[in-house]
Amino acid sequence: MQTSPGHESQQKRQIFGTHVGDLGIVAIAFLCTVTLFLILFSPSPADRLQKAQTRQAREKAQQEQVERQKKIDAAVATGEVSVGIAPAKH
Repeated sequence: MQTSPGHESQQKRQIFGTHVGDLGIVAIAFLCTVTLFLILFSPSPADRLQKAQTRQAREKAQQEQVERQKKIDAAVATGEVSVGIAPAKH
């Protein structure tokens, strides 16, 4: 009893009783699932932008504080400003 050549090749392609097309669908579903998890759990660009802006604002405020302190120190050193103790106003 002989079988047609197409019938033999079809049995060779099957893995555990599944067709190659079924395995392709499973592979595509797996890739979609992995992609979804990567999108959900990766840090968003907006979050990185917000952190960068916060850091930049903090550095700017610190720089302004340093410049203000330098101006105060320069004014005190030249004698333009005197420091005195005044009674508290309630």
